[in-house]
Amino acid sequence: MTEGDEDDADAGGEVDLGRVLALSDGVFAIALTLLVLDIRIPDEVHGADFLRALSGLEPAIAGYLISYLVIGVLWLAHHRLFRELRVRHARIMSLNMVLLALVALLPFPSSLLAKHGDESVSYAVYAANVVAVFAVQTLIIAVSQRNGDLTPKPGRFPRFGWYLQPITASFVFVVWAVVAVSGHPGQANYAWWLLVPLVLVSRRLNQSKQVLPQH
Repeated sequence: MTEGDEDDADAGGEVDLGRVLALSDGVFAIALTLLVLDIRIPDEVHGADFLRALSGLEPAIAGYLISYLVIGVLWLAHHRLFRELRVRHARIMSLNMVLLALVALLPFPSSLLAKHGDESVSYAVYAANVVAVFAVQTLIIAVSQRNGDLTPKPGRFPRFGWYLQPITASFVFVVWAVVAVSGHPGQANYAWWLLVPLVLVSRRLNQSKQVLPQH
């Protein structure tokens, strides 16, 4: 962001959203690309060792697919959020930079899961990283709503509707990590089934008829 852009933001003028999204999309794209670096085999293996090395890539491929899906969901949430708000304040720009820093960090815990999936701490680090991203997204929502810069969600709870996705997703990741840290990393992935009822409830709330104030 240039000095002129920052002055405009502090003065209440809208920031160039195209530049914000271009930077954000670039960070998300790089994070997605870095995930594939963990899918590799040593250069010196040949023959039967090569085949065993290929079969041993299953944890790395699984970690890649999970993290690709997670970052994809984060990108979609970021895109939908910034499509509905006016970036008029430097605080939003600063929070977005923090969010992007956390997204750029995601290949690290993804690598931990791929290489040390039997260690429960790997799950905790991964969940902490993702929950931190959603926490910053929640702050962006709160600041934008306070300034009147965010379009209300349709449904019964127009202001709370924006918080449903980060809250439900964070809850699932916390449960996922708690199950793994408690000594059951193999069963932790069952926590993803919690998304089914939570997503259905979230959609129902956002699609419900808005309650109009009585005069």
